Amino acid sequence: MPDDMARPLIRDRGEAGGSRHLEASMSDSPVIGIMGTGDFSRSLARRLVSSGYQVVVGSRNPKRSEDLFPEEVEVTSQVEAASQAALMFVAVFPEHHSTLLELKPSLAGKTLVDVSNGLRINHDGPSNAEQLADMFPDSDVVKGFNTISAWALQRGPRDASRQIFLCSNSSKAKSSVMQLCRRMGFVPVDMGLLSSSLEIENLPLSLFPSWRIPILCTLFLFILFYLYNFLRDVLQPYVTAGKSVFYKMPIETVNVTLPSVALVMLALVYLPGLCAAFFQLWSGTKYNRFPNWLDRWLTCRKQFGLCSFLCAALHAIYSLSLPMRKSTRFKLLLAVRQMKEGDEVWVEEEVWRMELYVSAGIMALGLLSLLAVTSLPSVANSVNWREFTFIQSTVGYCALSMATVHTLLFGWGRAFDPAQYHFLLPPTFVLVLVLPCVALLGRLALCVPCVALRLQQIRRGWEKTRHLRFRLPEDNCRNTLDDVSNV
Repeated sequence: MPDDMARPLIRDRGEAGGSRHLEASMSDSPVIGIMGTGDFSRSLARRLVSSGYQVVVGSRNPKRSEDLFPEEVEVTSQVEAASQAALMFVAVFPEHHSTLLELKPSLAGKTLVDVSNGLRINHDGPSNAEQLADMFPDSDVVKGFNTISAWALQRGPRDASRQIFLCSNSSKAKSSVMQLCRRMGFVPVDMGLLSSSLEIENLPLSLFPSWRIPILCTLFLFILFYLYNFLRDVLQPYVTAGKSVFYKMPIETVNVTLPSVALVMLALVYLPGLCAAFFQLWSGTKYNRFPNWLDRWLTCRKQFGLCSFLCAALHAIYSLSLPMRKSTRFKLLLAVRQMKEGDEVWVEEEVWRMELYVSAGIMALGLLSLLAVTSLPSVANSVNWREFTFIQSTVGYCALSMATVHTLLFGWGRAFDPAQYHFLLPPTFVLVLVLPCVALLGRLALCVPCVALRLQQIRRGWEKTRHLRFRLPEDNCRNTLDDVSNV
């Protein structure tokens, strides 16, 4: 690190008092204070120093804590730190905020940044920041930096989320903290008044809030299809013929269940966009709000797609492990014996079916992998909007089509074979194909020129209740349909 950037402050380790003193400083670098000496305080101090700030840390025991911080940081008493810095990070646990009350005169008129989090989600309030504001009414409290970890502060915005959520009742104090965020390399997000601090404090404590519905849906579908396959393929032979095939449960039954869940989840990615398009066609305007269930569904499409990719990848791994099973090797030995006895083992139709549906499955997994990779923020930020929508929509429908073809080839003529209806229940692939076929047919319906043109007009502001002449630009008339992800 260059000396002119990494060392804006020079300290002298004096024998007397054991404290650090500033001997030289950059004239244009403001002094930032940190109250507390924990992991977050040390990481924050390092980041502030590397961003060109002078940093002073207030500690109840400066002599013991001074070796934990970089050379450029001054570690002193809490009273002295409060008197030096105009902006102070309060990096102590919220239950210890009351111990700072003796600093109230020194902190009057200054900006306090509360970085604390609670132990559990708080729905009733008040927030830690609001309580701190009540303790220090003469100071301007800003809530922020609580959604970022100490590791992220050390590594900088390259290896972490760039967004930092901020809120305060003082616009001046909030602006100064926003400027500090930008200088540190992060992106400040203004969340409004201090009343939003409760929402900001609950963010780090929420366990995958946007993943809850997709994960529950995946688990539900897996249990449903697994029990259905167990009933047809394991329990039915045991009940009707006394044949024990319970060995299929750990691998074979799971391997039949996983692609079923993957295809249904992939169809659930594109069905909400179709529902939104038909809702706009039915209402004749884009200004009507979607139902709440549709709004929530639309916001979970990325998570549905990644769950589908997980099931598809696991299906591929399970399929590769099938030949290694002892039961499979035993069946191969029986086939070899039948060949020696003169029985016909090679069936041309079955060979073609196997080759085609395996090839379609590999193509579907490849396209699904492309969708999963593109959904990563680092990759999505490197492509423009048209490229992103092309992959997520056009390539996505190609993946859904290929996965549907894979399932159809697997079924071949089995759907019309009465022997496949164990316990009078249809084969699993028959049930699985319902939603993907609905999604693909819905997409084809929206590609009909008259429907596509009307949908374009609606999305450009046309309303059927207003008798206005509306004409699309000539360039847009050549397009058949805007991507459903723009809904």
